[in-house]
Amino acid sequence: MKRCLTLLLSLGLLAGCSSTPSRDWPADGLEDTRDGLEVETVWRVNAGRGIQAPGDAFDPVVAGDRVYVADRRGRLSAYDLDEGRRLWRLDLDRSLSAGPAVSDDLIVVVTRRGQVLGIDPSDESILWESGITSEVLAMPLISSDTVIVQAADGRVFGLRADTGSRRWLYERSMPPLTLRGAANPMAVGSRILAGLPNGTLVNLNRSDGSLNWEAQIGQPRGSSDLERMRDVASRFVVFRGEVYVAAYQGEVQALELQQGRASWSRDLSSSQGVAVDRERVYVSEANGRIWALDRRTGAAIWRQDQTEGLQPSAPLVLGDTVVFGDERGRITWLDAQDGNILARQRFHGDGFSRRPVQVGDDIVVLSDGGRLLRLTVRRP
Repeated sequence: MKRCLTLLLSLGLLAGCSSTPSRDWPADGLEDTRDGLEVETVWRVNAGRGIQAPGDAFDPVVAGDRVYVADRRGRLSAYDLDEGRRLWRLDLDRSLSAGPAVSDDLIVVVTRRGQVLGIDPSDESILWESGITSEVLAMPLISSDTVIVQAADGRVFGLRADTGSRRWLYERSMPPLTLRGAANPMAVGSRILAGLPNGTLVNLNRSDGSLNWEAQIGQPRGSSDLERMRDVASRFVVFRGEVYVAAYQGEVQALELQQGRASWSRDLSSSQGVAVDRERVYVSEANGRIWALDRRTGAAIWRQDQTEGLQPSAPLVLGDTVVFGDERGRITWLDAQDGNILARQRFHGDGFSRRPVQVGDDIVVLSDGGRLLRLTVRRP
């Protein structure tokens, strides 16, 4: 039973492990529309096998004039951003679980057995390998001369970018039940932010991994491991000196970046994460609804209920719209002011669990089956 719960929690669903009858969701009657926006496909390519296992971390990465994509079969590919033409593909002959991270002189991916690979982007050769303690379900991060890798057992590793040798290790005790998946670590200057399966967000020094502060994102409640589970497994955002973060079965919080003190909190559960603009914080709730909260107070501004029952990706703010994908192969654009649906369109038979990536006024999205698309939108 516990194994089943762990797997399904990674998808945001519990129905498969219970006898509760299925119910009708508002999203079941949601129709595709293009009334508010015109959406065009700039290009579409088959980039690999995509994200076939729940929790894998294969975000498309835009760097310069290229898009980089890895897949679980061990293939790393680079595409021309303007035309979608494949520039090269490297077959690593190893199953991957996360990546890539990209800098000018280094690409990093992680194998399913916990091997971190440093690759030279100029000739696609492997520069170094470094082993860690367990599977990795978060995107690796390259920050200056350090590679940050967060393992599924809660440990955060700092590796030398030139050799892959370990600089430091940060570890905390983990709860018995967690989501399958992890928030991607983030660099803010010389500090590293990481969300942990015990429901905390930590701020670490990049140089040695020492702790600056930690914040609990919602207090555990209930008597069972399932009820008490609090997991920062979703995308968080830093904006104007504040960190905006959500926890599954926890809260959405705004924290001061320097000290980690909470400016406000709101009782909302999310396993996908938040997006922020000057006025609002947008949240993909675990039940599929999309919220807009006042960035300064956390007060609700609007809530989109028609999406309840979906498994939305983390949202992206794109101009005056909010964009997200879902497990039904649709991309949805909402009006950032009022949450109304401007466009909803099916682009592939499989889902979009990874957040869209902004490229100017366009987006690049990767389907769970490996379709990579660049989409452009304009108002009619």
